[in-house]
Amino acid sequence: MPDFTFVTSNDHKVMTAQAVCDAFGVTFSRKHLDLVEIQADNGEAIGRHKAEQAFDICHTPVVISDDSWIIPGLNGFPGPYMKYMNEWLTAEDFQRLTSQLENRRIILHQVVVYKDAQHEQLFTADLEGVLLEEVRGKHPLFAHFAITSLDGGKHSLAEADTLSKPTVSELNSSYHKLCTWLKSRS
Repeated sequence: MPDFTFVTSNDHKVMTAQAVCDAFGVTFSRKHLDLVEIQADNGEAIGRHKAEQAFDICHTPVVISDDSWIIPGLNGFPGPYMKYMNEWLTAEDFQRLTSQLENRRIILHQVVVYKDAQHEQLFTADLEGVLLEEVRGKHPLFAHFAITSLDGGKHSLAEADTLSKPTVSELNSSYHKLCTWLKSRS
């Protein structure tokens, strides 16, 4: 019996969660549900809302993840709206938008929410990365992956996906906090 159902359609999130959960001996199944994503200025509110919906449908322990991408050089833009930015912009658009920035930092604000009948537990992590100066790789769903690196610029996230391995910083993530908490309960 898995420890939880991970409700996501995002293969990258599954790859990262799987690498961390395997190290802890935590198991999960995966389910894709079309959940309503509320418009909010923070991932915590979005995550809690999605977790409630997922639990109401599955009636078993669920985990959801919501990512916000914060670019300090753009005053925090796009934040929780990156999903929509990826629908409108290409990797080249992202590169042009950020090409003149002196501050090349980007922060992945991860929110993971565990929900069962008795508990709702929120885990967050801020993973620092860099905006690359050129487009490297291609991702079918996330255009910004081609200019975003979480390993100091060695690989774009699009390149890391082709290697089918999460970056070191992703392994020190909110999934790590989730697994630590789950193991403390057993």
